[in-house]
Amino acid sequence: MSPALTILTILGAVVLGLLLPRVPALRPLPSTHAFGAVRMCVLAAMVAAMGFRIGRTDEVIRSAATLGVASLVFAAATMAGTLIVLSIAFAYRRAGGSEKATPHQHSGDGGGLLREPLLLLGMLAAGFLAGLLLPIFPDANGEQLITGLLYALLVFVGMGLGTSGIRPAQILSHPDLLLIPLGTMVGSLAGGLAAGLALNIRPGAALSLASGFGWYSLSGVILTRLDSPGLGAVSFLSNMLRESMALILIPILARTRYPSLAIGAGGATSMDVTLPLIEKNCGPSSVPLSIASGGVLSLSVPFLVPLLFRIGL
Repeated sequence: MSPALTILTILGAVVLGLLLPRVPALRPLPSTHAFGAVRMCVLAAMVAAMGFRIGRTDEVIRSAATLGVASLVFAAATMAGTLIVLSIAFAYRRAGGSEKATPHQHSGDGGGLLREPLLLLGMLAAGFLAGLLLPIFPDANGEQLITGLLYALLVFVGMGLGTSGIRPAQILSHPDLLLIPLGTMVGSLAGGLAAGLALNIRPGAALSLASGFGWYSLSGVILTRLDSPGLGAVSFLSNMLRESMALILIPILARTRYPSLAIGAGGATSMDVTLPLIEKNCGPSSVPLSIASGGVLSLSVPFLVPLLFRIGL
């Protein structure tokens, strides 16, 4: 599916959620507590399905021993670069007196800060081990289940946004609308360049690896065609690891001084896979910002990966 069509499909699911609360047959809506519990169960199931898919992906298993270190370095470097650049940008804006904070919400008390990340990490690990070790459904990789659960979550996101009372003008005038994707892009590329220097990878290849922004399926395929299965495998693994890191970090980042860091951590996935978690931890007002950031980054991937790869050739 093309990036543009993906964005339209995601928006369709969110719009459906926006409209559902207006259907008389669905009123009254479930209580906030019940709604949140159901959404968390669906999110945990999706993360477990993602782990199952990783465990069933031959490319991941074959490449883990030889290319795993490089992939982990690139994932950590691009994530760190994103968070550093965005933190500097937010701090500079605050110092200039132009900060407009993104409202955010916390689930639970401060003592439960790690509860949700640990739960999601446990579900990811359980799904991975099931996919790797259990001889069940040998021809399945969990892709269709992940897609179904993701769109269910996006409908929930739309329902939350529809009952929040947030006006579109509040979001369109928000300074983070372009700052988040641009900061994520600059930080990811800077982190990727640093990782390339550390691993003795030429700058063009390192920058192209970093410009996947978490979209592992597309960036891995492009680099496989441009160079070799080895570089494509590093791209696939590093962006998959970055997505997994984002799932763990988002609940923590949402509680920091700059909650919009959670959107940057999601990279291109902030418009789909990590969107429900961002909405849950940062609040409904983060949804348009998250979709816009993920959309800009996703649309840039098919252009930046081949363009940057040619540097130094």
